[in-house]
Amino acid sequence: MEVSLYIPLFSQRKNLAIAELFRIFSLFFNSYYYGMQLTKIIATVRDDYAKEKIPQLFDAGVDVIRLNFTHATPETAQDLMQEIQRLNAERKTHLSLLLDTKGPDIRTGVRETPLAISKNQIFHLLVEEEKMTEESDIFCDYPGILTDVTVGQQIIIDSGLLLVEVLEVHQDRLVLKALNDAEIGSRRHINLPGVKIGLPAMIEKDKTDILFGIKMGIAYVAASFIRTGENVKEIRAFLDKNGGESVKIISKIENKEAIDNLEAIVQASDGVMIARGDLGIEMPIHELPVYQKKILDMCFVYGKPVIIATELMKSMVSNPFPTRAEVSDVYNSVMMRADAVMLSDETAVGKYPIKAVEYMAKTVKEAEKTTNNKHKDFDIQTTEEPEILKKALARYALMLADEIHAKLIVVFSYSGNLARYLSALKPNQPVISFTAEESVHYSFGINYAIISEKIEKFGSHMSEDQEMAISILKEKKLVKKGDQILFVGERITDQGRQPQLRIVQM
Repeated sequence: MEVSLYIPLFSQRKNLAIAELFRIFSLFFNSYYYGMQLTKIIATVRDDYAKEKIPQLFDAGVDVIRLNFTHATPETAQDLMQEIQRLNAERKTHLSLLLDTKGPDIRTGVRETPLAISKNQIFHLLVEEEKMTEESDIFCDYPGILTDVTVGQQIIIDSGLLLVEVLEVHQDRLVLKALNDAEIGSRRHINLPGVKIGLPAMIEKDKTDILFGIKMGIAYVAASFIRTGENVKEIRAFLDKNGGESVKIISKIENKEAIDNLEAIVQASDGVMIARGDLGIEMPIHELPVYQKKILDMCFVYGKPVIIATELMKSMVSNPFPTRAEVSDVYNSVMMRADAVMLSDETAVGKYPIKAVEYMAKTVKEAEKTTNNKHKDFDIQTTEEPEILKKALARYALMLADEIHAKLIVVFSYSGNLARYLSALKPNQPVISFTAEESVHYSFGINYAIISEKIEKFGSHMSEDQEMAISILKEKKLVKKGDQILFVGERITDQGRQPQLRIVQM
């Protein structure tokens, strides 16, 4: 049975109580029945990662592979990235690639042995290595620190290991007082909480790495140490100028300045990563959950996907099981409607990378059993008329999908924008996106609920595309007799944009 709807785009409210029951029942049955997790999982791997483990990560539930170019280089990462491309081409995996930049961070100098610092010790931080004369002198690779900080401010070294206070500011050095005991190793991070820093959006290494990533077909750049919306626009211009128009920018929120400029950053970005490591250093750690919620809420307003990162299953670096707090963290991330959750050291250097993914996937699916997304809770701010129409179509489609108890939503993606709107409004069903574009196919890796299927080409009519889609869904055993499928599409005709919804009962 097939029902075609050519709909006017206006809000409809009816049978709300029935719709609510449909939503709840639909959620318990749909994603769990088909075994499809709606929340995406990102796994970090090293550039020397064992290639045979990549399919295992995919089978365990990974959607995106993250490569951290703080440590990797084009030379060291090329083989692994080519292997992932090969596996994708052979349909053994379906993995999007995310290149995480080093970014304009601030670090201490190289040391052969750790430097022991005692509480209340006075020592110097210099920006010119040739002026270092004392064993306790520390080098900083950011000369602007001498003008950015003032007396009385605090500086954090080595991810919170050492806290110091600025006693004096000179033309060539800072005089610092240690507020605790610590040992400082080589090339340690320096954080300047609350300080506006005059660093560029990209360093030269970032540009080299991004150019390499474009050639290797990356879907995402995770831009480190973003501070303003202008930073994001600068990276966007660089990508567009160098053939990376399809690469999505994920801005990492990891400092106070980024929080202060959050709305502009979210507007300019394709998505956001809540980088809780540095963010928890740059501001009082007890405030971190508040800012996590603030970032999530801002991304909901603009329909941008959100990744929650850092220490979600940290104990599994060395332990075969996560802690109770860790599974609760993952569960709550899903309940807060994060689009994706990310593993870092757990999969990059941990003893149990596959188990870490499996436990995360199990926790995600358990959380999704009790999630009931109410689409009215999400509203996407946009001003461009074609996008307003797509947003309205997406909202209407999701309301209809819940009311008819649709098992799947199928969307035909040309640019991918309609599928992303469906994702941003948080569907209760998997969204199967069919696309003929390779770049669009891999651009949904972090988007909630979207499962992308690559096809050769679209037909001339929606009915042709529908027949093709049903054939693929049957082949993959994603539908069975009696299932209701909602097809969502949009055609551009001489009369303008024609939204299309079709209900098909298998």
